[in-house]
Amino acid sequence: MEFVHPEILWGLSALAIPIIIHLLHFRRFRRVAFSQVAFLNEVQKDAKATQRIRHWWVLIARLLAFAAAIIAFAQPQIPAEQASETAANAGNGRAVALYIDNSHSMEAMGEEGQLLQVARNKATLVAEQFDATDQFQILTCDFSGKDQKFLTQDQALERIEGIRTSQHSRPIHDVFSRINNQLIKADGVKRTAYLFTDLQKSTHGISSESEAPDTLATWHFIPELAGEAPNIWIDSVWFDEPMRIAQRATSLRIRIQHNSRNAVNAVPMNLSINGDRVAVGTFNLVPGLVTDTVLRFNHGAPGLKEGVVSIEDAPIRFDDDWYFGFEVTNDIRVTLLTEAKDAAATQSIQRVFGTASGLYSIQTSAEWTPDLIAQTHLLLLHVWPAQGSGFAREVSEFVQRGGSVVILPDDQTTEDTELMNALDLPASTGWNTTEDRVRSIQLEHPFFKGMFAEFPERIDLPVVTKILKRTPNTAEEILATTDLGKPFLTRQQLKNGQVFLFHVSPDAKSSNLTQHALWIPLLLRMAERSYSTPVNAGEIGSIQRWSITADIPSVSELKLTRGNNEIDQAILSREAIFEWLPEIRQVPGQIQVLLEGLSLPPGHYSIRDKTQAWSTIGLNQDRQESDHAAFEAEEFLSMIEAEGWRHVTLLNVTSSSLPQIIEQTEQGVPLWKAFLIFALFALLIETLLLRAWKA
Repeated sequence: MEFVHPEILWGLSALAIPIIIHLLHFRRFRRVAFSQVAFLNEVQKDAKATQRIRHWWVLIARLLAFAAAIIAFAQPQIPAEQASETAANAGNGRAVALYIDNSHSMEAMGEEGQLLQVARNKATLVAEQFDATDQFQILTCDFSGKDQKFLTQDQALERIEGIRTSQHSRPIHDVFSRINNQLIKADGVKRTAYLFTDLQKSTHGISSESEAPDTLATWHFIPELAGEAPNIWIDSVWFDEPMRIAQRATSLRIRIQHNSRNAVNAVPMNLSINGDRVAVGTFNLVPGLVTDTVLRFNHGAPGLKEGVVSIEDAPIRFDDDWYFGFEVTNDIRVTLLTEAKDAAATQSIQRVFGTASGLYSIQTSAEWTPDLIAQTHLLLLHVWPAQGSGFAREVSEFVQRGGSVVILPDDQTTEDTELMNALDLPASTGWNTTEDRVRSIQLEHPFFKGMFAEFPERIDLPVVTKILKRTPNTAEEILATTDLGKPFLTRQQLKNGQVFLFHVSPDAKSSNLTQHALWIPLLLRMAERSYSTPVNAGEIGSIQRWSITADIPSVSELKLTRGNNEIDQAILSREAIFEWLPEIRQVPGQIQVLLEGLSLPPGHYSIRDKTQAWSTIGLNQDRQESDHAAFEAEEFLSMIEAEGWRHVTLLNVTSSSLPQIIEQTEQGVPLWKAFLIFALFALLIETLLLRAWKA
C-alpha cells in the first residue's frame, strides 16, 4: 500500500491528545452523607474498576476513528503492478499511446454499437483520465506520419474524433513496433499503450517467432468483439481465353469465398463494364467450399475496359466489389519472319490470315527489329536462319511477356540452336525420311477446346514424309503424334507466353500439312490464343508494381488517374485529388508503375499521358480481414500468458466501467473510501457504547 499524500500522515501524532485527556481526566465528586460508610466504600471500588474498562473501550474506538480519518485524507491505495522500473518516473509525467484499429472489420456491430465508434469513445475516456500535461500518441492502421509525434491532451481528443475507416489492416507485431518507435523517445516518464481492436485472427496471431512488445512499457488490449455474422467476398476473376477480341461473346469466371456455416442459395451478382450493366446472375454457397461461377457477355467495341463484379452481402460490404481492367483488341497482329517470301508455304500462311474477315493483320518481313517483335501478337518463323544471341534474347523476352511463337522448320535451313536454348527447347539431331501419318490429336487439351463442333472418328489426318529427329523435354505438351510415336506438334509454356513447334516442314516435300483441312484451324487457333493480355487487378497493399506491356513514346508524361471513361472523368474532376505522379521504371518491352506508398481508395485507375490512356487497372480492398474470425478474449489472453508477456494485459470492459478500471490500472486501487467508512463505523461503536452504558 502507498499514499498519494503521505505528508498528511504526520497528523497521526495528534492521536496523543485524546490519550493525554483520558489519562489526566479527573472527575469532581460530590459529598453525600451516608450512615453506612463501609458499605459505600465497597460500592465505590466496584464502580471505579468498571468505569476504567469502559473508558478504555471508548478511547480505542475514538483513536481508531481519528486514525482512519487521517489515513483517508492521505489517500491510500494498492499500487498497480508495474512492467518496469520506469514506474518510479510516474511523477515526471506519462507517455500514452492509443491505437485505434480502424480497418474495415471494425465496421461490424457489437453489443455497444459499431466497433469503430465504440473504440473511439473508449479511447476518448482513456485520454481524459490522464493529466493535460501528459504526452499522447494516437495511432491508426493508416500508419500516417502524423501518428509519429506526441500530442497534447486536447490535440489527442481532436485526433480521436477525426478517425475514420482505413483501407489498410496491420499485423499486430507491426503495431507493436510502430508504437515503440515513438514511446522510446519519451525519456524519464512512465510509458503506457492502450490498443482498441477486434482481435482478428488474420492480423493478431502470435507465434513463437513473434517479437515481444517493449518490456519498458505497459500494454493493455481493450477488445471490441463483433457478433457472429457470415461474410461472402469476391476473391478473383479471370477469362477463359487469353485475348479479348471485339464483338465476341466471352465468359468471365468468378471465384467467391465465404465463411458461412449454412448453405445459402440465390445470392445476387452483377457485372458492369464501363459503367453499364452487362450481365446479372445468382450463385449458391456450400459450407466449407469455394464457389466458382460464370457470367457471359459480349466484349463490344475495342478499347480499354473497366469492369466491376458486385454482390449483395450485408452487413460487411467492403469486399462486395471486385474492380478489374482489361483491353479488348480489334485485330490480332501476326508477323511472319522468312527469307522465302515467294514460297508456297509463305503464301499459304498469308492467305489463311488475309481471308479471316479482317480480324488478323499479317506482316511478312525478311528483317527483324525489336519494335517489330514488340508490336506483334503471334510470331511465325519459317525459312529463317540463325540470327544470333540478340534475336534469341528478344524472342525469349517476347514470349515471357505473353507472346506466342510458331516455329515451322525447314530441312534446307540450319536450326537456330541459340534460339532453341533461349526458349528452353531441346535441339533436333536431323531428319527422318520414313513415311508416317498423324495418328492422334489431344482433343481434350484446352488448345482444341471449341475448335471442332464434332470431330469424326475416322478422319484423314496429315501424311508425313520427313520429320524431325527430336525428343521433347518434360515440360513440352505433345498435341499430336504419328503412327510411329513421333511428336508432330508440341507446345511449350514459357512464363506468360507459349511456343508451338511443328516437327514437319510446311513444304509439300515434307508433308501435306498446308493442303490439309487441319492447317487453317490450327493457325487461326494459335493466333486467337497468341497473346496473353492480362486482367489487371490487385489488392491495395499487396500489389506493389503494375507492369504494362506497351511502346509508350513519352514515359515522362505519364500519370496515374482515377477511372478512364468519360463518366468517371466527369465525376472525379470535381474531387480534390484524382491523379497522382507515381514512380515509373522502364524495362525492356514494358514499363512498371510503382503503387507502393500511394494512398489509393478502391476503384479503377488508368496510366495515361497527354493524349491517351495506355492501360487500366482495378484496385480492390485488401481481403485479409474478409474472413472476420476473431479470438475470444480468454483465448487471446491465454496466448499472451503462454508467451510470458507479463507486461501485456487484456481489459475486457464496457464504456461505463472503463474510467474506474483505468484509474485502478494507472494509479492502483484507492482505499480512502474504505478508511472513511471504517472511521464512521468506529464512531458508531463509540456512540453505541456510551448509550448502552448510560442506560
